[in-house]
Amino acid sequence: MSVITVKNLNFKYPQSNKAALFDVSFGIEKGSYVAIVGYNGCGKSTLARLLCGLEQPDSGTIEIEEDNRIGIVFQSPKDQLVSGVVSRDTAFGPQNLGLPPSEVELRVIESLNIVDMLDRADSSSSALSLGQTQKIALSGVIALRPEILILDESVSMLDPQSRAEILDFIRYWHKCGNTIIQITHDLETLEDADTVLGIEEGRVFFYGTQRAFMENKENVRRICGEPLKKNKRSDAARGEISLSLKNLTYTHDEVHGIFDVNLDFYKGSLNALTGASGAGKSTLMELCAGLLIPQSGKISLTDADEKNRPVLAQQNAQAALFEPFAADDVAFGARNRGFSGSELVETVKRCMNEAAIPFEQFAERRTFELSGGEQRRLAIAGILALNAEIIMFDEPTAGLDSRSKEEVMKLLRRLASEGKTVIFSTHKRDEADFADREIAIKDGRVVSDTLEPIVEPVETTVVNELSPSASAGLIAGLKKLSLGLSRSRRRKTSPVEKLPPALRILLFTILFVFSLAVRPLWLCAVALLAGVLYCVFCGFSLRRLFIASLKILPFLLFFSIFQMIFHPEVQGEVHFTEWKWFMVTPSKLLFCLAAIIRTDASLACISGFFVSTPEWDLMDGLNILLTPLRLCRVPVRYFILVIEIIFRFIPLLVEEAVSILKTQAIRGGLANVKGKLAKIRAVVPLIVPLIIQSIKRSEALADAITMRCFK
Repeated sequence: MSVITVKNLNFKYPQSNKAALFDVSFGIEKGSYVAIVGYNGCGKSTLARLLCGLEQPDSGTIEIEEDNRIGIVFQSPKDQLVSGVVSRDTAFGPQNLGLPPSEVELRVIESLNIVDMLDRADSSSSALSLGQTQKIALSGVIALRPEILILDESVSMLDPQSRAEILDFIRYWHKCGNTIIQITHDLETLEDADTVLGIEEGRVFFYGTQRAFMENKENVRRICGEPLKKNKRSDAARGEISLSLKNLTYTHDEVHGIFDVNLDFYKGSLNALTGASGAGKSTLMELCAGLLIPQSGKISLTDADEKNRPVLAQQNAQAALFEPFAADDVAFGARNRGFSGSELVETVKRCMNEAAIPFEQFAERRTFELSGGEQRRLAIAGILALNAEIIMFDEPTAGLDSRSKEEVMKLLRRLASEGKTVIFSTHKRDEADFADREIAIKDGRVVSDTLEPIVEPVETTVVNELSPSASAGLIAGLKKLSLGLSRSRRRKTSPVEKLPPALRILLFTILFVFSLAVRPLWLCAVALLAGVLYCVFCGFSLRRLFIASLKILPFLLFFSIFQMIFHPEVQGEVHFTEWKWFMVTPSKLLFCLAAIIRTDASLACISGFFVSTPEWDLMDGLNILLTPLRLCRVPVRYFILVIEIIFRFIPLLVEEAVSILKTQAIRGGLANVKGKLAKIRAVVPLIVPLIIQSIKRSEALADAITMRCFK
């Protein structure tokens, strides 16, 4: 019996001239395991969105058997998290189903345990690696207990152990009688399926049993490719030193980061970094690219200047694209390196073709219309255009089809053969074996290196220390802001933190309203004293409060000038000075002083509340305080969801700004920026891409909320 029936399905995106799907028909039996395969951009993800009801077909029909809940894990994991805290995000779906708190808690524990993230239940979702984020996205969908589970490249960014655990769960979920629809390029995942649906250029080219598909060797080769040739490693990976890391240490917190790393990389070598998600691979490469400031140790190059700085193709390819059109995005870095005219055009053409995203086909395509795999290839083309001597790639083949994966890996080999130093991270065994050298990282430390250590010291090229990029300080400040806005749960230490959340909110509200409402100077002083004491009992530093007050004082004094003009004088009082409409009198001075004191009192209340009441406590407290409205059938849940999304979305936008800044820094957009005014001018071009990314994030978040049963 078919649980899903699709007949003559046609769909075209409004901005595109080409149909994404054309005359697609098939049926999926209840309890079956279907693999949807095809090249990047062929329409697989579009089909998944249509099955979920997130898009409506132009023609044709989709029939789904009643009482079958559909859960989907999208290709981009960070777009799916609703809450800033891991456990609350997993709980979001079950809460929308109206389950009792005990059942919600049980589902959260079970789902996080399945994806091996129970130990991070109280962590900030912003502090997770991309692979860990993908696990949390899957956990939130599993908690819904969907009868039909759609997985859009859901294991593409996971390390082998995590990947095996997730695939084991999917097999278990299938054996329980649920329907699995897996979008994949992977042979191991394909072998689990009982049915295969092949799509090419929006059309079905194969629909049948997995056995029939596997017996056709051409089908297997074109979809899954062939394993990369294993490298016969030797000392060929050792030559002239191009990059040297000595005692390098950088920590995000007490346990995550990299610790005391000592490595030398050589010209003309292809180096693979391996390790579990969150091991520190991305952090290590960002340090080498100058995007992070090491806490100790040093990074050295043969030629230590801005032009020879290592460049990095980031793991999150979508965030690395900020120009509206594909060719413009690739040209951005090359233009900053001095290319112009026909030389620039030829460079863009060559790099796009080398990255397997042909110039003739994609030059005028909008970046946000590209599939995940196409965006990744475009991001690689943008890095190639920089023509750097040291090039790093963070998970360069994640989400790519077999053809694109093979082309990218051959490209890395070709770059190394041209004398460049190439470093890439990977979770795939055949890619690690393809490299000249494999460096395994675990918990931020190098645990193995296939390049044999030098027994006797030999004379090497003198290298010079490289300082972080000009934008590293700005990136660090934004990351600190992001973590401050979305913090992990910590042990409660201050007296106010130990109060129930609802009581904390009431206390803050009373003090804050009092600080805004008072007018007499002596009452303003009382409000300020109350605010300062509140800060002390919240555990907020009085030194930080004093510094914050000094920072806003110039603005308050500026507005005081207008108060001197518009605030009415008291009849008969002394005029200290007078010029046309501007006059200084005792009443006006007292009024301005009271306004400054009230502002400082309000600032003290906000500072204390922020440090003592994180997101989860605010949500819990509001739930309790708004109970009377809920009993009166006021839709309180909508109000709370909006606040929760704001808490989630603001750190997300800050994180997006960080990603754009990193891309700008890597591609030379923020080079040689000196002075505050110059920095402001350099940051202005970030606004448009940030707005575009914000809209895209909003749409993706709306889809995630919809698919997690919020009504």
